[in-house]
Order: sequence, then structure tokens, then C-alpha cells
Amino acid sequence: MAEKHILTDGIVQLRPFCEADMRLPQVLNWYKDREVLDGVEGPLALPYDQARLERMYRYLNDHAELYMIEVRGVRGWETIGDVALAPDMLPIVIGEAEWRSRGIGSRVLALLIDRARELGYSSLWAKTIWTDNIKSQRLFERMGFDWVASGVDDQGRPWVRYQRRL
Repeated sequence: MAEKHILTDGIVQLRPFCEADMRLPQVLNWYKDREVLDGVEGPLALPYDQARLERMYRYLNDHAELYMIEVRGVRGWETIGDVALAPDMLPIVIGEAEWRSRGIGSRVLALLIDRARELGYSSLWAKTIWTDNIKSQRLFERMGFDWVASGVDDQGRPWVRYQRRL
């Protein structure tokens, strides 16, 4: 895998994940937030504990380029979420509620599309977006992703899948 570096547009930056990030106090709170859980795991998902959070981050770090999402605030760069980039997955979490629906997801996705091109990817996939996660569906559509499939998982939860050719 190519060496990761900070990706930025001057307002948002994606900082490569480091082990210490999984112990930041706000990070575990993100994965206890109902809106985050519904988006990531689907309705009725249980909140994460520290062990589950660490397993998730280790998996993502081993199978993708994992970044912490930061925004330029009055006190410098503030960590507000996380994102992973691989050809077959693009989980984006804006963990801090006050930063949701403020265009951060579009900026993050634009940076990741550029990075995917740099890495030589031919396409990107958002494989599992729950059908009730309208905000994520709109984000991917706005950023040029096409709906390519839908289905129901083994727990009966409906999902949609998007792809963008690069």
C-alpha cells in the first residue's frame, strides 16, 4: 500500500490514523451516538465498548487507508470523525453532531476520490448504506456515485449500494 499522508483542502483534513486515536475520549462517544450507530451498523445496533472500537479500527487499518477527519477550528485542527478508503468500502463517520449536515462529508469524499485516483483505483464502492440513511445516499449521489444494487442483509435490514467509476 502507498504511504499515507495528510489529505487536505484547507478546511478539512484527513490525518492518517495512529494507535493513540482509538483512545481519544470523544471517539468512543461517537460509537455510542444513536445517529452514528444507525448509519454505521443499522437500526437497533448496540453501542460500542472500547474493545469493539479497537477491533473495528484494527480491521479498518489492516484493510484500508484509515484517516481521522479534522476540521480547522478556532483552536486549530479538531478531530470530528473517521473515514476509511478501500476500493470496496468508504465508511464515513462524522462523530461530532455539530459538524453533521455542514458539507464536511462532501469535502471528505472529494479528498478520497482524489486519493483513490492517485492510488490507481478504477472505481469506488459504498457497499452497504441502510435504506433509511437518506443523508448518506444523497451525499454519494451528489458526489457522482450511481445506485447499482439493493438488498436485505441476514437480519432483514434493507440496504443500497453505490459505485463511482474513476
